[in-house]
Amino acid sequence: MGCSCMKVEGGMEGAGASMVSPAAELATRGMDSADEETEVPSAVQDLIRRLGETNWSDWSTTGSSHPDVTEYSILRRPEVKIFFPEDAPLSKNANTGWRSQVRLRVLEAIGSCISSSELLDVGDICDIHMSRLTASEWEVVLRGFRSSSVLREMRIGELKWSSEADLESLGLQLAIILNTSSVTHLAIGYCRLTARFFLNLASGLRENSHSKLKSIELRRAWCDANAVKFIVEVLNGHHQLETLSLVSPHDVDEAAVELLSQALKQNSSLKELALYGVEGESAALLLNTLAEDDGNRSIERLELISMSGIDIGECLAEVFNSNRSLRVVTLGDIIMPVKIWRLLGEAIRDNATMTTVNLWRYSLPILGLEELARAASSDEKDLMLHLKIQPSDYSDVRSALNLLRSVLRGEIKSIKSFGLYQSTSGGNPYSSTSGGNRKSMEGILSMNGKTGETSALSRLELELQSEDIFKGVWKQLLQCLRGNTSVTSLFLSFSQCDGGFLEEFRDLMALLQVNLTLREIDVSNTPWGKDGKAALIEAALKQNQQRAVYMSVFTEAKLQFGDAKAGRLFLCGSPKAGKTQLRRTLMKIIQDKNWFRETVETLLRTKGIEVEFLQNDDEMQISIWDLAGQWIFRTLQNVLFPHTNDFCVFLFVYSPFCEETSSPKQEFCFRTELEGWLTFIASSTKVTGHNLPQVLVVISHKDKMASTSLTWAESMMEELRKRFANYVDLCPIRDFLYVNAQERNQVIPLKNHIFEMFKKLFCENSPRVPQLCFQLSSRLLSNIKKEKTCPLLSLEKFHEFCSPSLKQLILPSYVDHPRLLTSLISYLNDVGSIIYIPNLDHIIVDPNWLTNSVLGELIAMGQHFQAEESNAYEKSMSSDSYTSKDGFVSESVFTRLMETFLKKQSRFQNVDREILEKILFNLDLGFKLEDSSQYFIPSFISEYASMEEQKQQEGARAVSMSWDSMVATSKFVGIRIQCEDLKTMSLTAAFFPRFQMFMRRKLISEMSVSMETVTFSRHYLRLYLDGHQIYVEHVQSEKSHNYVDVLMLCSEHKSKEAAIKYVMDNIVHELISFCASPNGCPGVALVLGVIQTICVEKLIPTHLRGAILIEELKSKFSNDINKKLRDIALDRSQLVKEEELIHYEYTWPPIPTWHLNATFERATNLLWESDVETVVNEIRQKRSQQLESLQQSLISLNNDLAQSHPQSKITVSNSSLPHMKDYNPASASCSSQASTSVGTQLVLSEIHQLGEKVDSVHETVRSVKSIVEGLDVKMGQIISLQQQLQSTFNDFMSNVDRMIGYSESHQQAKTPKRPYVTDDVGLFYKMSASLHLKETVCLRLMCESITGFHPVEGQEGLMLRLDKENRGWIPKVIDISYKILYYALKAGLDVTLGLGAAIPEWNDLKTDIVRVEGISKVDGRAIRKSVQSKEQSEELNQAWLRIQQTLAPELKNNFSKIFRLYQVKYKNGGHAWVCEKCMTKDRLFIS
Repeated sequence: MGCSCMKVEGGMEGAGASMVSPAAELATRGMDSADEETEVPSAVQDLIRRLGETNWSDWSTTGSSHPDVTEYSILRRPEVKIFFPEDAPLSKNANTGWRSQVRLRVLEAIGSCISSSELLDVGDICDIHMSRLTASEWEVVLRGFRSSSVLREMRIGELKWSSEADLESLGLQLAIILNTSSVTHLAIGYCRLTARFFLNLASGLRENSHSKLKSIELRRAWCDANAVKFIVEVLNGHHQLETLSLVSPHDVDEAAVELLSQALKQNSSLKELALYGVEGESAALLLNTLAEDDGNRSIERLELISMSGIDIGECLAEVFNSNRSLRVVTLGDIIMPVKIWRLLGEAIRDNATMTTVNLWRYSLPILGLEELARAASSDEKDLMLHLKIQPSDYSDVRSALNLLRSVLRGEIKSIKSFGLYQSTSGGNPYSSTSGGNRKSMEGILSMNGKTGETSALSRLELELQSEDIFKGVWKQLLQCLRGNTSVTSLFLSFSQCDGGFLEEFRDLMALLQVNLTLREIDVSNTPWGKDGKAALIEAALKQNQQRAVYMSVFTEAKLQFGDAKAGRLFLCGSPKAGKTQLRRTLMKIIQDKNWFRETVETLLRTKGIEVEFLQNDDEMQISIWDLAGQWIFRTLQNVLFPHTNDFCVFLFVYSPFCEETSSPKQEFCFRTELEGWLTFIASSTKVTGHNLPQVLVVISHKDKMASTSLTWAESMMEELRKRFANYVDLCPIRDFLYVNAQERNQVIPLKNHIFEMFKKLFCENSPRVPQLCFQLSSRLLSNIKKEKTCPLLSLEKFHEFCSPSLKQLILPSYVDHPRLLTSLISYLNDVGSIIYIPNLDHIIVDPNWLTNSVLGELIAMGQHFQAEESNAYEKSMSSDSYTSKDGFVSESVFTRLMETFLKKQSRFQNVDREILEKILFNLDLGFKLEDSSQYFIPSFISEYASMEEQKQQEGARAVSMSWDSMVATSKFVGIRIQCEDLKTMSLTAAFFPRFQMFMRRKLISEMSVSMETVTFSRHYLRLYLDGHQIYVEHVQSEKSHNYVDVLMLCSEHKSKEAAIKYVMDNIVHELISFCASPNGCPGVALVLGVIQTICVEKLIPTHLRGAILIEELKSKFSNDINKKLRDIALDRSQLVKEEELIHYEYTWPPIPTWHLNATFERATNLLWESDVETVVNEIRQKRSQQLESLQQSLISLNNDLAQSHPQSKITVSNSSLPHMKDYNPASASCSSQASTSVGTQLVLSEIHQLGEKVDSVHETVRSVKSIVEGLDVKMGQIISLQQQLQSTFNDFMSNVDRMIGYSESHQQAKTPKRPYVTDDVGLFYKMSASLHLKETVCLRLMCESITGFHPVEGQEGLMLRLDKENRGWIPKVIDISYKILYYALKAGLDVTLGLGAAIPEWNDLKTDIVRVEGISKVDGRAIRKSVQSKEQSEELNQAWLRIQQTLAPELKNNFSKIFRLYQVKYKNGGHAWVCEKCMTKDRLFIS
């Protein structure tokens, strides 16, 4: 017969084996005998095979293979859809033979696949149409769920059936599952089920049932009393039921409710009851079952949402007064008078057992909630009241903030959690004048002198989508939290506000310097969640937890606190810049220090960091840190660099002369060196608020310069000052910018200025510090100077050192002295006075010994850096120097390095190799491989034997990087983690080696990973985890120092999305957190990008890989969808399928050195599913908001029209916009808009409900295909929204045309319809402006594009001198333009169409229009007045005629020059005058 079939038992596999579709095969096959050997179409066979290989439970938790088939709605797939028709079940005769056997094979595969799931969703199995399966077929599918020990939830909803018998039979089968399986939750809803179905279902829950069901949820399934009777029977017969949720029982009769109330009274197992939407007498009857003497006393949790009734408040009060079993009560959207809320509060206060009350407010008076909270407050009862408020307008926001103020002041003790959620859906009810809301918020959170220490609030959630409101309260809120000791959790959301909010971020980080109570701050719904700052906040919280421990100990010990007095001066710059000489001169000036060996020491160069103390007295304690300029020491400097810029001054010293030749440097060298150090400082110091790192610049060797002019340097410094303005405070001082570091008189002014800077820092930013710690630090410094012994003290010796200071204090008797000593060590280590290394059991009391004598010397030896040679490193390295490509050395080499070092440190008798190893390993500078003699110390040894070799191999891929076991279907993932600001941030030299040490500890201790599956190398970390091959690569070079690449070859047995989730959780997030920690780069914010797939597959060198930031790709993806939607608006005949909207392809540039041409990848393949969903959801939400806002404005406009001419039947234009397929031109009657309003609300309602269903799919049962199908649904919604939005916009603009008197005749004459008048410099004339004769004005025209009218950039306009003739109609044109702008603003079109950016002085116009402050009341009313009288109609008509005459036909040829506009005609009718930019964007042609 020409068809190709496959036997189940064997044969060629794969859907591609058959050239005939299942439908064609079915048509040619006919009704074969049931006795014939069963043969299955190849495509169906392939589906069955994949289902058989899929384990549902594994996939739902880990993402196993074939996610495209692990979904319930398999019957809609094209391979099998023909065998399972939707509209009608198979007839008895048709459901036999070969076709029946194919169906059976498919259903067996489905049943086997899903039987291990925790969820049974009946509607998903049959794709809603349950009668498409026979009773015996349902038994096949459901067989695996009987006696299941993993099933947890059963859902029955949205079902359709052909006969009630089918439904009732299914009820019996589901009852068996309820009786025999481990299912604990049953959800029924969204369909009308029969009484017999409920009766059959209840049979599985009788008294002798073995059911483990504990929870029932009934939603919108109320057709009569059947559902209630089912619940009653369950309550009476099933004594394990603990939770019952009933939603919207509006149509249940009173008798059924009476039965339910009696069942509730008699039930003793129920612990939780939730009632949604119960009204009237039904509500009172059900509540009385909890209040009466014989009422239910087992229910501990009660949830009441959207309940109403005359006596609902009194009923609730009675329940609270009489029922002592209730523990947790939730109330939401219950309407009651304020006095009743107070009554409820008193009842809650007097109920000794009720401990938690949750309040949701969407339509209640906030005053009522406040009365309840105040009445419920009691010193005798610790009530936890959780409040969530969604204000409906600006007045509500103010009321809610007033309530929050009382809570933060401690005036209301009952509220423990406060949530304020101000969204902008449905337009913007919070709009006001520009900055008006912000100004009105001043003082609204004033603490009135209270510190907040008495507040009981523990959790605060704020969602403020209005930027004015957010910025109006932000600083006040943080001021309230500075002294607050109760709030531990803070949730922030302001994602729809514009800008990066850098100032607000610094405000928050400043708060964390003084508030140690906050433990959790969620900023995922803010710009900080996308730009990498969330990790910096999280790191600050972790450090605060450590600080809080020792600060609490100091407080308990009642130690005295004083002002900070310790600061650090850092000298940085290139080698031989004069830093060391400047340090010595400063020491001479301050300490009058004599350098007996200065002649010898001038030949020595700093190794690592040299630390000395400029001043150590009661006034200040200033240390000076001289940083070596050589790159080889940068790792050490990273490790020991201060991770806060508090009380730190950085002095950049620059030499204008080359180190090797002493010849003058090129001027650009100054910029390069300063830029490098500024980047290093910005990246290495954490953000602590608004006090930026202070950086001074000094140019040395003034004695050698022929000219002291600094013009060449000042311009560069100014450019860098602007670029780094958000990260460092670059402060050039002209008087001593040029110095000779050897001349005391030239250095003294610099010293004085430095000390003044420190005094200012101590005064402005001084936190309170324990005076005991300052005294101990001062004593340590004195001892170091006096005793030249080894600066390593054991813990016992350090305790002895602290003992005299502790004895001078009068400590409370309960103080734990060992705990206090531990806290002192932690504090001194944090501020840098000592260095405490865990596991060493010693304390380093002289930082200079570690930084210079130990680590600096080891690096110098390992890198063969000779301090006596001025150009040793820059020349080729010695052939016998330590080198290693991968960073590993043998034990013999490591031993030689240690022994050589120890010989140089002979005076430190108690330092041995073991101690040195512990120091290195605990500082994350190296480790020893287990069961090996290999040491990983990449920071101490060079990678190349010479500079020539380094240049030759720079950028080449390591030979050892390769993928194992690649196959044709291998899936690759590439993630780039890069600095948010590439111009001011970088990953420092120590970052990647220390991250490797961090990951090594994590892999061993937390993930129990065998080190045999991990490979360390200098530039990469290779991991075999969860079946994936992973490379984490970072090359510290000029081209790739600011990012890390994570490359992955995914497991064949895991989905790509599951692989991405795994690597994000276990690698990417760990790297980001580490970077934000003190051990990483605490000044760097990291963002994510995706890497070109071919670059991952071929392991192309890092600096050649194509990569794009995820947020940038999301923006391009979103713009592409919006562009396609705009095309729909332009040409409705151009049909766009839902899936086509998301088919955006990103273009990767060619890579010539690898012979790769430009390639394309779909955004949906590059982006992660969550990001794709985010883009689609944002577009859908924005369209919904625009439509709601536009609809409300249309109603307002209709009202204005109705008031101005209620009986008018004038025919008006339908704007220049093209007609929509489902849009009828606006009629003259205002009532015609009613249908538009209803239609809009219907569309929004349907989309909201469908969106809820799509979004509510349980995460454990979502597959790739189900998500894609969900996106298709949402894209269909977006298309519907776009069509409705355009239709409503057409209606709106047509009525605006009526308001401005633009008639059909003007439309037919093709008169430009958006005129406006400005002065000679382009500013809008206000309505209240006086126009005088001989005054010159400019007539201008807006672009009339369908995507939004707007002024045209660079438009010359037509200059007119006012005379007696045009003095009458020019003001009418101003009137016309103001009417248009007024309604555009009300409709939100300043945002929708971008008018805010296009119209000159838009904020001033908004002030005039909305607040009517800049214009008279008469003008304000005139804006909203239409063609009310014949006289007014004639005036407007005259104005339009004069516009026509002024823009006479002879001018049209000059329109492009004067107005930069072109006349176009849309395909679907209508003309418009548009600018060149919109012509290009919308692909229009001149008519």
